[in-house]
Amino acid sequence: MERARMHPKMYETAKLGDFLFLTTIILENGEELFHQTTPKGNNILHVAAQYRQINFIRDLLQHPSRLSLLQQGNYKGDTPLHVATKVGSREVVQVFTDQAKALLQPNEYKELIRRPNSYKDTSLHYAVRGGCKGVVELLIEEDPQLCDITNAADESPLYLAAHRKCSDVIEPILCASSSPSSHKGPKGLTALHAAVHFELPGWREILDKRPEMIREQDDIGWTPLHFVACFGKGETIRLLLQYDNSVAYVVDKEGQSALHIAAFRGHVNVIDGLLRSCPDTCDMLNTKWQTVLHAAVIGGRANVVKYILGMPILEDSINEQDIDGNTALHLATLPKQYNIIYLLARDKRVDHLATNKDHLTAIQIFQGHKEIGYKAAKVEHVLQQSNAISGCQRWVIEHVQKRLDHQFVEDLPAMSIPTRSNSTNRENHNSSKERIIDLQVLVAMLIATVTFAATFTMPGGYNNDGPSSGMPTLAGRGSFQSLCYI
Repeated sequence: MERARMHPKMYETAKLGDFLFLTTIILENGEELFHQTTPKGNNILHVAAQYRQINFIRDLLQHPSRLSLLQQGNYKGDTPLHVATKVGSREVVQVFTDQAKALLQPNEYKELIRRPNSYKDTSLHYAVRGGCKGVVELLIEEDPQLCDITNAADESPLYLAAHRKCSDVIEPILCASSSPSSHKGPKGLTALHAAVHFELPGWREILDKRPEMIREQDDIGWTPLHFVACFGKGETIRLLLQYDNSVAYVVDKEGQSALHIAAFRGHVNVIDGLLRSCPDTCDMLNTKWQTVLHAAVIGGRANVVKYILGMPILEDSINEQDIDGNTALHLATLPKQYNIIYLLARDKRVDHLATNKDHLTAIQIFQGHKEIGYKAAKVEHVLQQSNAISGCQRWVIEHVQKRLDHQFVEDLPAMSIPTRSNSTNRENHNSSKERIIDLQVLVAMLIATVTFAATFTMPGGYNNDGPSSGMPTLAGRGSFQSLCYI
């Protein structure tokens, strides 16, 4: 299919702004040339607007029959007014609005000004993207309700201005409309989310005009405070909390507060600011009952873990269990975060013997990884200093059971030899059952030995030679005698 095309001389006259030459071409070829378009669907007025030919446009629109060119969209739905705002020409926009107001009915004029393209962008969206304050002010003056229109991406002009860091055009939009829809962005975001994220000078002005925006949440439940906490902007946190510190208690859809987010991201300055302003946020739990310490461990933030361990106000979180019974130490062993495990395990307040809902201690989870190397050995040593009796039991069962299982399997072929009598088979089976019972007794004995050996072992050991053979090595020392007395 052949694309539409414009007469080369028509295109050149619009590009150069030669209205006299245009008149000559029309006399020679007829009025139908005005209906020709480029392959993109642009008419002569689109082309003139693109090249900012103000006088050419003014002369062309003097004839009422040419006004239809101003209302015509190209293949993407852009009118000549869209093109003029896109190139940022206030003068061309002024000519278009003046001529349209003079020749169109008020409702037709409003329709032209608000007309969206295929992406639902109005001329104001284009003007904001270009950061053209003069064009923005002109369009808002003509129709303030342009500020309330969102495009196909759910972007309002105010959100676009904040997201594109166009601080100059924020003020005129704020002053023109107070409608809630005028600050909306995609996925539930608002202009304030974008403004505080980029730390625009105008974000405080937005909050002064629209104080309710501080508590508005996006599709995942994040307020502007969550975003600021995520990116570690401590000073902005302080200023936001001065406006409304109740926002510190707002949680997202997972129950995460700004404090959780800051801990996960490793921003001690933000955590400190939140706790100074709202001390009881230290008790905030997410939907999994996880504390700020859990969040720091999950994020792998050793600096935050160290900070929390040094804060008396957060001491209660040290051994707190989540919905699965995991303490922070449990969670640290899952991804083998050696630095964090070491920090927690060396703190005397940390409960090494705490078990989760699977009846596992942190050392049992850690040993399940079968890790080798210096760091792993160092951490395992610290964890084992307070190993639970269940850990000893697990070790005994793993090692003794393997040996017995091996012997039990060796007995199975003998049990299935057809030449043997049924009574012999039963004897073998009973013998194997007896071994299992013996194992249980052995396990109990070994656990008792592991548990109570330290109680009956003399410090320093015993003499093996000489006349004092069999006597404690430290028998003659006063400290030893005191210990025995105790």
